[in-house]
Amino acid sequence: MSITEREKLVLNAIVNYYLTFGDTIGSRTLVKKYGIDLSSATIRNVMADLEDMGYIAKTHTSSGRIPTDKGYKYYLEELLKIEKITQQEKENIELVYENRVNELDMLLQQTSSLLSRLTTYAGIAMEPSGIVEKVKRVELIYVDDYMIMAVIIFENRVVKTRKILLTSPVFREELDAIAQEINEMIKDRNVSLQEIERYILKKKKLIPKAAESYKEDGKLFINNVPSIFKDKHVSEISDALELFHHRDDIKGVFEQIINSRNTPSGMVNVILGDELGVKGLEDFSFVYSTYNIGDSKGIIGVIGPKRMAYSKTMGLIKYVTQEVTKVINDNKKIERKEETDV
Repeated sequence: MSITEREKLVLNAIVNYYLTFGDTIGSRTLVKKYGIDLSSATIRNVMADLEDMGYIAKTHTSSGRIPTDKGYKYYLEELLKIEKITQQEKENIELVYENRVNELDMLLQQTSSLLSRLTTYAGIAMEPSGIVEKVKRVELIYVDDYMIMAVIIFENRVVKTRKILLTSPVFREELDAIAQEINEMIKDRNVSLQEIERYILKKKKLIPKAAESYKEDGKLFINNVPSIFKDKHVSEISDALELFHHRDDIKGVFEQIINSRNTPSGMVNVILGDELGVKGLEDFSFVYSTYNIGDSKGIIGVIGPKRMAYSKTMGLIKYVTQEVTKVINDNKKIERKEETDV
């Protein structure tokens, strides 16, 4: 059943009121608060039609209405306009990225922290899984006899680091030789990050301790998780707490989003918790955008309550994603210039 312009007007007001005040709204308040040029009787009829279509619901017999998940979804897809952020907010965001960082871990850590500060929700930033950019150089740094750092520099100037703890000692001279072997290997062909990691770990003495998890591909950064559990009873959030406690589980949720949705880079999207089919996330929303490194996609966004300031949040995420993409693209330009100058 199609929804009329009049019904859209009333639904938009109901959702906006609920997102702002967290309360039901009746016909008289709609007229006074939003200046809708309809009589209270007409609005009541419109609300009854919206309720029949499943877009709004009563919380009890004598109450006003609140949006259902169907109403939320229609609002997000058809009615919501992304709020433009202020010039001051733009400058504050640009300031964070003013000092260009090549290391992807640091860039994404900055981003998740920034989003949590800007929105007061949990900031999320995830590396792309299986980056396919060409590796330019690998450096192995001696920390002590039982620890080394692998520094992997890609053609687009993105830098990734890996910490390796060893079961038997290794010496600087051995590391230099292994690094030289790897750099010779990557000269004439594209080698993935995973291949380099496997090559390092294959060497006789470079066996990580059994307790160490070496798989860090698609690293996830989350800031300010406690904010999304504010004002909730422990019994209501036990499943969500368990999910966030296991980092691989929550990372799997985001990987599933990337794999199952063909989301254009830079476009801001909203997924209601119910759509994810993950126990514990039903009362939350995920607002996100994607960015590209080569042919691989990463995620930037926030997790917060379903009753969220969507318009403002989406505007902030859109601008932050643009800044992150600009940093990545600027690194590529610098790399191409350096190659031209050689």
